[in-house]
Amino acid sequence: MRFGKEIRRRRKALGLTQDTLAEQAKISPHFVSALENGHTRDPSLSTLLALAKGLGTTVGELLGTSRSAPDLSPLATEVGRLFDAAPEELQRAVLTILRGAARRRTR
Repeated sequence: MRFGKEIRRRRKALGLTQDTLAEQAKISPHFVSALENGHTRDPSLSTLLALAKGLGTTVGELLGTSRSAPDLSPLATEVGRLFDAAPEELQRAVLTILRGAARRRTR
């Protein structure tokens, strides 16, 4: 639940509503609520990136990779840490690959 609390804490500190953050991240307000309330674990990397950008932070900071994040799988925590360490060009390439894979899965 720490991950969701971090989203809520940062969102409120910026004076954003769930609707506003959802619009910025191009996700539903219901999904923001589910994340904040700990009902959704391990969101996609593109969702994490969009949330982090909307909250003015990095994926690693949002995931709490500098501290324990027991509500996320070890894989999600490691992905966040590695993603933040990668150059922006590589981050974009990874997102392109992941989006393509996600599209193929939904067909």
